[in-house]
Amino acid sequence: MKERIRRPVPRTTEGVLNLDGPIADEELPILEHLIELRRRFIHIIIPFGIATVLMFPFSNLVLKLLLFHNLFPEEMALFVYSPIEWMSVRLLLSFLFALSVTIPLIIFETFAFIRPGLYPSERRFFLLVVVPSVCCYALGAAFAYLFVLPWIISYLIAYSGDVAEVALSTKRIFSLILYTGVGFGMIFQIPFIMILAVKLRIVTHEWLRDKRFIFYGLMIGIMFFIVADPTGVSMIMAVVALALFELGLLFTRLIGRRERSSGIPRSDQL
Repeated sequence: MKERIRRPVPRTTEGVLNLDGPIADEELPILEHLIELRRRFIHIIIPFGIATVLMFPFSNLVLKLLLFHNLFPEEMALFVYSPIEWMSVRLLLSFLFALSVTIPLIIFETFAFIRPGLYPSERRFFLLVVVPSVCCYALGAAFAYLFVLPWIISYLIAYSGDVAEVALSTKRIFSLILYTGVGFGMIFQIPFIMILAVKLRIVTHEWLRDKRFIFYGLMIGIMFFIVADPTGVSMIMAVVALALFELGLLFTRLIGRRERSSGIPRSDQL
């Protein structure tokens, strides 16, 4: 016997269908949900594989541009310390490129899968959260590549001075780039998360302001004791995180002023 999932059909007190409910509200067997999920996954994995295969032949050129256009002087050499190290770096770059170009498709297929069971307000909320979050992540990764990594790598090259010649591992340098990009992409979510929490009435600007030093301690502790590294990236992350927290406070204060001027009650007045 098939197990079936029944979603409640929203109706008014008169028994008339409420148009604010999920549009595609119907009984579906679990097997059909799994088939739909498989179809959506195939729609994602095939373009991902194609993008990876197309990128791999050009990965040498892209790595050269990525490393020597903004990070290293052209006369400097990078080294590999195992036969498969360079191949693994090229594969990782191809995977990252494929993920980057398929992110819009991933968002679309995820939204298309869950859309029939969502209310219109929930659909809008999904789009208003996911799209800005991806943009903030991309902004943080770009900031890391354009401003943070050149400074860090210049420091690492100059650190040896005239005593020793620097021989940098290509895999470790690429791992540093990936770690820094992901870290700053996450950190750049801080103002967005603060704005979202205030808009959803989870917290207020006043609460965030009063707990400012608690958040300072948490962020500094995470950066220096959990994700600490000898290159100094964690220290820069801590400084940027504090600055973005203050930027989030500024935005939430402006939101609070606008809501008070429009007569929208705050969460502590509800």
